Amino acid sequence: MTSYISDKQLLHLSARQALSQLDLRQLWRIASGTMRIDHNQDGDEMGSGFVRLALKGDLIGMEALSGMTDTISIRALTPVSLVPVVFFDDKHLMRLLMEAVVTGHQRCREMISLRTGTVDERVKRLLRMLADGEAGESGEELACALPSLGNMAEITNSTRETICRVLASLRDSQFLEDCNPNSLKRKHLENREHRLRVKPSADAISVMGM
Repeated sequence: MTSYISDKQLLHLSARQALSQLDLRQLWRIASGTMRIDHNQDGDEMGSGFVRLALKGDLIGMEALSGMTDTISIRALTPVSLVPVVFFDDKHLMRLLMEAVVTGHQRCREMISLRTGTVDERVKRLLRMLADGEAGESGEELACALPSLGNMAEITNSTRETICRVLASLRDSQFLEDCNPNSLKRKHLENREHRLRVKPSADAISVMGM
Protein backbone atom coordinates (compact mmCIF):
# COMPACT_ATOMS: atom_id res chain seq x y z
CA MET A 1 0.00 0.00 0.00
CA THR A 2 2.56 2.55 -1.11
CA SER A 3 -0.17 5.18 -1.55
CA TYR A 4 -0.22 5.51 2.25
CA ILE A 5 3.54 5.91 2.72
CA SER A 6 4.68 9.42 3.60
CA ASP A 7 7.69 11.25 2.21
CA LYS A 8 9.35 11.45 5.63
CA GLN A 9 12.73 9.85 6.23
CA LEU A 10 13.10 6.22 7.23
CA LEU A 11 13.63 5.39 10.87
CA HIS A 12 16.54 3.00 11.37
CA LEU A 13 16.83 0.83 14.48
CA SER A 14 19.74 -1.36 15.49
CA ALA A 15 19.10 -4.85 16.86
CA ARG A 16 17.48 -4.75 20.35
CA GLN A 17 16.61 -1.05 20.02
CA ALA A 18 13.01 -0.29 21.00
CA LEU A 19 10.57 2.22 19.58
CA SER A 20 10.09 5.16 21.93
CA GLN A 21 6.68 6.11 23.28
CA LEU A 22 6.73 9.03 20.85
CA ASP A 23 7.53 6.73 17.91
CA LEU A 24 4.72 4.40 18.97
CA ARG A 25 2.22 7.18 18.29
CA GLN A 26 3.15 7.08 14.59
CA LEU A 27 2.00 4.45 12.09
CA TRP A 28 4.92 2.67 10.41
CA ARG A 29 5.54 -0.02 7.81
CA ILE A 30 8.59 -2.28 8.13
CA ALA A 31 10.76 -1.69 5.07
CA SER A 32 13.38 -4.23 6.14
CA GLY A 33 14.21 -6.37 9.15
CA THR A 34 12.11 -8.00 11.88
CA MET A 35 10.65 -6.69 15.13
CA ARG A 36 9.32 -8.41 18.23
CA ILE A 37 6.23 -7.32 20.14
CA ASP A 38 6.10 -7.90 23.90
CA HIS A 39 3.38 -7.55 26.53
CA ASN A 40 4.80 -5.51 29.40
CA GLN A 41 2.02 -4.16 31.57
CA ASP A 42 3.00 -4.01 35.23
CA GLY A 43 0.68 -5.75 37.64
CA ASP A 44 -0.98 -7.83 34.94
CA GLU A 45 -1.55 -11.49 35.84
CA MET A 46 -0.13 -12.48 32.44
CA GLY A 47 3.12 -10.72 33.28
CA SER A 48 5.56 -9.64 30.62
CA GLY A 49 6.74 -11.62 27.66
CA PHE A 50 7.03 -12.23 23.95
CA VAL A 51 3.79 -12.02 21.94
CA ARG A 52 4.64 -12.23 18.25
CA LEU A 53 6.93 -11.11 15.43
CA ALA A 54 6.40 -8.34 12.91
CA LEU A 55 8.06 -8.93 9.53
CA LYS A 56 8.97 -6.93 6.45
CA GLY A 57 5.87 -5.22 5.04
CA ASP A 58 3.89 -5.37 8.30
CA LEU A 59 2.27 -2.30 9.84
CA ILE A 60 3.45 -1.11 13.25
CA GLY A 61 1.59 1.33 15.49
CA MET A 62 -2.06 0.39 15.17
CA GLU A 63 -2.03 -0.19 18.92
CA ALA A 64 -1.63 3.56 19.50
CA LEU A 65 -4.89 4.24 17.70
CA SER A 66 -6.69 2.05 20.25
CA GLY A 67 -4.82 3.37 23.29
CA MET A 68 -2.70 0.27 23.92
CA THR A 69 0.81 1.73 23.84
CA ASP A 70 1.28 1.34 27.60
CA THR A 71 0.78 -2.43 27.40
CA ILE A 72 3.32 -3.30 24.70
CA SER A 73 6.92 -2.73 23.72
CA ILE A 74 8.16 -3.09 20.16
CA ARG A 75 11.85 -3.50 19.43
CA ALA A 76 14.09 -4.60 16.62
CA LEU A 77 14.97 -8.28 16.52
CA THR A 78 17.45 -7.59 13.70
CA PRO A 79 18.48 -4.23 12.20
CA VAL A 80 15.24 -2.58 11.04
CA SER A 81 14.17 0.25 8.73
CA LEU A 82 10.70 1.74 9.17
CA VAL A 83 8.86 4.11 6.85
CA PRO A 84 6.11 6.41 8.19
CA VAL A 85 2.59 5.68 6.94
CA VAL A 86 -0.21 8.25 6.77
CA PHE A 87 -3.94 7.84 6.33
CA PHE A 88 -6.13 10.55 4.84
CA ASP A 89 -9.63 9.69 6.03
CA ASP A 90 -11.63 7.07 7.90
CA LYS A 91 -11.94 4.88 4.81
CA HIS A 92 -8.18 4.70 4.37
CA LEU A 93 -7.74 4.06 8.08
CA MET A 94 -10.24 1.21 7.97
CA ARG A 95 -8.38 -0.46 5.11
CA LEU A 96 -5.12 -0.22 7.02
CA LEU A 97 -6.78 -1.52 10.17
CA MET A 98 -8.20 -4.53 8.33
CA GLU A 99 -4.77 -5.22 6.84
CA ALA A 100 -3.22 -5.10 10.32
CA VAL A 101 -5.88 -7.44 11.73
CA VAL A 102 -5.36 -10.04 8.98
CA THR A 103 -1.58 -9.84 9.23
CA GLY A 104 -1.65 -10.00 13.03
CA HIS A 105 -3.80 -13.14 12.91
CA GLN A 106 -1.36 -14.76 10.48
CA ARG A 107 1.63 -13.85 12.66
CA CYS A 108 -0.02 -15.33 15.74
CA ARG A 109 -0.67 -18.59 13.90
CA GLU A 110 2.95 -18.63 12.76
CA MET A 111 4.04 -18.26 16.39
CA ILE A 112 2.29 -21.54 17.20
CA SER A 113 4.49 -23.27 14.63
CA LEU A 114 7.57 -21.91 16.42
CA ARG A 115 6.51 -23.63 19.65
CA THR A 116 5.75 -27.11 18.25
CA GLY A 117 7.96 -29.87 16.85
CA THR A 118 11.64 -30.47 17.52
CA VAL A 119 13.90 -27.51 18.29
CA ASP A 120 15.67 -28.06 14.97
CA GLU A 121 12.35 -27.73 13.14
CA ARG A 122 11.39 -24.66 15.15
CA VAL A 123 14.70 -22.93 14.43
CA LYS A 124 14.43 -23.70 10.71
CA ARG A 125 10.92 -22.25 10.62
CA LEU A 126 12.12 -19.12 12.41
CA LEU A 127 15.03 -18.67 10.02
CA ARG A 128 12.73 -19.01 7.01
CA MET A 129 10.41 -16.40 8.52
CA LEU A 130 13.33 -14.03 9.03
CA ALA A 131 14.82 -14.65 5.58
CA ASP A 132 14.39 -12.05 2.86
CA GLY A 133 12.84 -13.96 -0.04
CA GLU A 134 13.91 -11.28 -2.53
CA ALA A 135 17.57 -12.25 -2.13
CA GLY A 136 19.26 -14.90 -4.23
CA GLU A 137 18.07 -16.51 -7.43
CA SER A 138 15.03 -18.75 -7.89
CA GLY A 139 14.52 -18.96 -4.15
CA GLU A 140 17.62 -21.16 -3.72
CA GLU A 141 19.48 -18.70 -1.50
CA LEU A 142 17.80 -16.46 1.07
CA ALA A 143 19.46 -13.71 3.09
CA CYS A 144 18.98 -13.94 6.84
CA ALA A 145 20.31 -11.82 9.73
CA LEU A 146 20.52 -13.93 12.89
CA PRO A 147 18.91 -12.47 16.03
CA SER A 148 20.59 -12.90 19.40
CA LEU A 149 20.70 -16.39 20.88
CA GLY A 150 18.54 -15.19 23.75
CA ASN A 151 15.84 -13.90 21.40
CA MET A 152 15.86 -17.09 19.35
CA ALA A 153 15.64 -19.21 22.50
CA GLU A 154 12.72 -17.22 23.89
CA ILE A 155 10.80 -17.21 20.60
CA THR A 156 11.19 -20.97 20.07
CA ASN A 157 10.73 -21.84 23.76
CA SER A 158 14.22 -23.29 24.03
CA THR A 159 17.58 -22.42 25.63
CA ARG A 160 20.64 -20.52 24.42
CA GLU A 161 22.75 -23.67 24.61
CA THR A 162 20.29 -25.66 22.50
CA ILE A 163 20.00 -22.87 19.92
CA CYS A 164 23.79 -22.70 19.67
CA ARG A 165 23.91 -26.47 19.09
CA VAL A 166 21.19 -26.33 16.44
CA LEU A 167 22.88 -23.45 14.58
CA ALA A 168 26.17 -25.34 14.59
CA SER A 169 24.38 -28.38 13.14
CA LEU A 170 22.69 -26.25 10.46
CA ARG A 171 26.03 -24.78 9.46
CA ASP A 172 27.63 -28.23 9.34
CA SER A 173 24.83 -29.43 7.05
CA GLN A 174 25.21 -26.26 4.92
CA PHE A 175 21.58 -25.29 5.51
CA LEU A 176 22.97 -22.08 7.03
CA GLU A 177 26.06 -20.40 5.61
CA ASP A 178 28.01 -17.46 7.03
CA CYS A 179 28.35 -14.62 4.53
CA ASN A 180 31.76 -13.69 5.98
CA PRO A 181 33.11 -16.93 7.47
CA ASN A 182 36.73 -15.72 7.59
CA SER A 183 35.93 -12.78 9.86
CA LEU A 184 33.32 -14.35 12.11
CA LYS A 185 33.85 -15.84 15.51
CA ARG A 186 31.25 -18.16 17.00
CA LYS A 187 30.45 -15.76 19.83
CA HIS A 188 29.84 -12.97 17.33
CA LEU A 189 27.34 -14.78 15.08
CA GLU A 190 24.41 -12.83 16.46
CA ASN A 191 22.92 -10.14 14.21
CA ARG A 192 25.29 -11.02 11.35
CA GLU A 193 24.21 -11.77 7.81
CA HIS A 194 23.80 -15.42 6.81
CA ARG A 195 22.38 -17.33 3.88
CA LEU A 196 19.85 -20.12 3.82
CA ARG A 197 21.07 -22.46 1.10
CA VAL A 198 17.83 -24.32 0.39
CA LYS A 199 14.48 -23.55 -1.18
CA PRO A 200 11.60 -23.02 1.24
CA SER A 201 10.11 -26.40 2.04
CA ALA A 202 6.46 -27.35 1.75
CA ASP A 203 6.30 -27.06 5.53
CA ALA A 204 7.59 -23.49 5.43
CA ILE A 205 5.22 -22.54 2.64
CA SER A 206 2.25 -23.94 4.56
CA VAL A 207 3.28 -21.98 7.67
CA MET A 208 3.67 -18.73 5.77
CA GLY A 209 0.35 -19.24 4.05
CA MET A 210 -1.69 -19.80 7.20
